[in-house]
Amino acid sequence: MLSCTLTSLYKQSELNEIEVIVIDNGSSDNTLQIVEGFKDKIPNLKYEFNDMPGLLTGRHRGVELASAEILCFLDDDVILNAYYINTLKNLFDENEDLHFATGPCLPDFEKAPPYWLAYFWDKFNDGKFCFWLSLLDLGNKPIKISPIFVCGLNFCCRKATLIRLEGFHPDCIPASLQQFQGDGETALTQKAIAQNLEAFYHPGLLVKHIIPNERLTFEYFKKRAYYQGVCNSFSISRASVYKDNALAPTAIKPLSLIKRINNKAQRIYFKFWPKNQQSEKPEEIKRMFEELAESEKQGFMFHQNAFNTDPNVKNWVLKKNYWNYTLPIQ
Repeated sequence: MLSCTLTSLYKQSELNEIEVIVIDNGSSDNTLQIVEGFKDKIPNLKYEFNDMPGLLTGRHRGVELASAEILCFLDDDVILNAYYINTLKNLFDENEDLHFATGPCLPDFEKAPPYWLAYFWDKFNDGKFCFWLSLLDLGNKPIKISPIFVCGLNFCCRKATLIRLEGFHPDCIPASLQQFQGDGETALTQKAIAQNLEAFYHPGLLVKHIIPNERLTFEYFKKRAYYQGVCNSFSISRASVYKDNALAPTAIKPLSLIKRINNKAQRIYFKFWPKNQQSEKPEEIKRMFEELAESEKQGFMFHQNAFNTDPNVKNWVLKKNYWNYTLPIQ
C-alpha cells in the first residue's frame, strides 16, 4: 500500500516544492526497501525508523522533521489524485485565515462491500460520511466545514496552528497496549472549533482509501467499536481536567453510556450520531448495532478501569500534551 501512496506522490507536478517524510513506525516488512525505490524519483524524500508504538511517533516526529509551514498527514493506504499538491498549495496561499483542510476520502475496496455497510453511512448536507472506515464525500464543490470532518488519513493544516493547539493525542496503539490509546485528532479539532478556526473541504484534495478485505467484516467493526470505547473514555477522563478537551463527536455513539456524559457532550453525540441508527432497520442490522454498542461499552469500561487503577495510565491520560510521545512502558 505504501508503494501506491508514494507512486501517487511521485506523479504530482509540484514535486520539487514538497518534502515527503516517511516515518517507519517499527515495521518488520520491506518499508525501507520501498522507500529506497523512490529516492531517485521523489527529490525531497526522507525516511526515519522509530519503533515507539503508536501513530504519535509518525505524526509528532514528522512535525519535528518538517521544514515547511503547511503540513499534510497521510496514511500509507491512500492514493492522491493528480492535482492534490497543486490544490493544497493554492488553497493555503490564497486563504490566509485557513487553518485546516481536507477533501473526499473515497473507498477503494479490494472486494465488493457487504450489503450491511450501507447502514454505516450517514448523510450530511449534500454529502455523506462513514467514520467507521474513515470515508468522506461532501460533494464536488469547495465548502467550509467544521474541523471535526478533517479526517486523520487526509489531514492538512498550518504547522503554527498545530503547535499552538498542542498537537495530536495518542492513536493507533497496538492492542496489547490499549490502555495508552487516546483520541487522536479529536481534541485538536475540538480546540479548533472552540477558537472558530476555519477549515475547508476541497474536491481537489481527493484521496482514495484502500479498504482491504479484513476491514469489511463484522469482526473488524466490533474491534473498531471497542477501540472507540477506549477513545471515548480517554476523552471523558481528560475533560475533567482540561476543559478545552471536551468530548467530541465520534464515529460510534456510546448508546449504553450516554448517561455518563455531561449535557454538552450528549448534545454533540446526538447531533453527529448517524441518523440511520435511529431509523427503521432490518432486525439483523439492529442486532449488529446492539453488538457494537456492547463492544463500545467493553472498551470504555476497560479503559476506565485502567485509568482508575494504574497510575501510569492516569498520568499518561492527563499529560498536558504529547510532544514527548514515549510510552510509559518497560
